[in-house]
Amino acid sequence: MPALARAQFGSNAKDRYLLFLERVDTGEFAAQPFTLDGKTLYWAGYKKLCAILRDEHVPPEMGFVQINVRTIEALWAVQSYLRRDGVGSPIMVHSGYRTPQTNAQIEGAARLSYHMWGKAVDFHVPGVPLDYLAGVCEACPASGGVGYYPDGWVHMDTGPKRIWVG
Repeated sequence: MPALARAQFGSNAKDRYLLFLERVDTGEFAAQPFTLDGKTLYWAGYKKLCAILRDEHVPPEMGFVQINVRTIEALWAVQSYLRRDGVGSPIMVHSGYRTPQTNAQIEGAARLSYHMWGKAVDFHVPGVPLDYLAGVCEACPASGGVGYYPDGWVHMDTGPKRIWVG
């Protein structure tokens, strides 16, 4: 696990690596650690986080995928920064993993979207201006592409570094 996940936060191991996600369209939420020691994956927590990031437009057996750990770490890093800034709100997930079928139905989606590999998330954080959130994502060492969509969300993936406004 990269050094990014080894940063110290919280009073115990479970709090230190806690990621709080809520799904916009289903209301599902998870507040789970993805690691307990910053070195190894904590499967129980990681699996629950992946369930929130699944493609909910298809049956669960098709929509669940193991989200790229670097993507989980990038979300955690963004949330950790916001917590230090006094923001305790969950990351509100609009889209995580997408099957190729779901991706093809989304207007403007890239044909080879990182969403199809579990390497991208579209989200917002209540109370955080989107331009500020996009800046936090851009500054995150684990992030790659950051798209700022003023009408409601930020896209963050773990591909090559690039920035755009949608």
